[in-house]
Amino acid sequence: MPPSDATLLSTLPARALLGRLVLVRLALIAGWTAGIIWLHWGLGIVLPLAPMASVLALMLLFSLSTAWRLTRPAPATQLEFLAHLLADLTAFAVLVFFSGGATNPFVSLMLVPVVIAAVSLRPRWVWLLAAVAGGFYALLLFVYQPLAIADPIAAYGMHLGGMWFNFLVSAALIAFFVTRMHAALRSRDRALAGLREKQLRDERILALGTQAALAAHELATPLAAIQTTAHELAAEFANDPEIGDACRLLERQARVCKRILTELADRAGETRPATLPLDVWLNRLLERWQILRPSARIESVLPADSRPFAAPDGLEPAVLNILNNAADAAATPVEFQACADEQALLLDIADRGAGFTPNQRAQAGRVLMPSPGGRGWGVGLALTHATLERAGGRIEVTERAGGGTRVRIVVPWGTPV
Repeated sequence: MPPSDATLLSTLPARALLGRLVLVRLALIAGWTAGIIWLHWGLGIVLPLAPMASVLALMLLFSLSTAWRLTRPAPATQLEFLAHLLADLTAFAVLVFFSGGATNPFVSLMLVPVVIAAVSLRPRWVWLLAAVAGGFYALLLFVYQPLAIADPIAAYGMHLGGMWFNFLVSAALIAFFVTRMHAALRSRDRALAGLREKQLRDERILALGTQAALAAHELATPLAAIQTTAHELAAEFANDPEIGDACRLLERQARVCKRILTELADRAGETRPATLPLDVWLNRLLERWQILRPSARIESVLPADSRPFAAPDGLEPAVLNILNNAADAAATPVEFQACADEQALLLDIADRGAGFTPNQRAQAGRVLMPSPGGRGWGVGLALTHATLERAGGRIEVTERAGGGTRVRIVVPWGTPV
């Protein structure tokens, strides 16, 4: 069921709209005050100071109460913003009533709330405000308190000066508010584009996760058969080093694959991962990768850090993905360096491959980029990016001096698991 108009937020941040409206209202109060001083004491035109000062004082109090309201956590709504614009419009109409009605050159200031509504509210509220402004203007053609101006030259000067000042104030206020609204719209559009991109990526990853779960279910039985067969072949060819070593390698890899499936099932069952010393976890991670990629070479620098570490969900597969990408990129050894401070664990994985173009580096992890030659499906970086984003971390892809790519994985301490 769609939310009601009373609770639906504005298409732009309503709190920001109210803050800008307060600034516009204060500027108009200052403008009206300056105009009253100029007319009453500058040109000697007697004005009803008491009621006009009362209206300005009420507008000032309303501005202060709005500023206080903005410090409260309650969300603002379109109807609330509309009520503020109607209050401002009514106050302007009352001030114009006491200062010549429709003959007052400042009467066009009543268009300012309509312009503000046009760039921030739904069309029906804009038309409502425009109708109210038109009704006030029509009423002020016939019902108003005329100004007592005996000198026609003074009246003409007042009208010209008022039109000039009114034009400056209107242009400045409209330019201020509309440019701010356009900037807010552009910012909102960028945020929406980012959310749409993230949603599309998450949908792809969800589809991959569903297929992975199905594959894990189907692979359990053949992996057990492969492990058993490899063990039997290793025992049978124990005297043949070449065949025996190959069978033992196959058995170890089948064992690793089975452990991966077991961990996947544990995750699905919401089993929390074990907490290990950081150096132990790093060593096990690299040993596991070396079993999966026995032909790959790696040069590692690991910290002697025994602080307890519970790897966030999906971190190990994410790191293995990056290691596989680095091993595929070049025949030279993969460089792996880990360090930790009080805020985060940093993992640097570097290779001497062809690297990424600037555009590819900017999109790395956000879109699927199949590797050259069809060696990969391009989902590794996307999965890694999504995993780290969920865990509160990030991935940074930079170009190395001398060629190649460096991928930095940043995992804050205390991330959710």
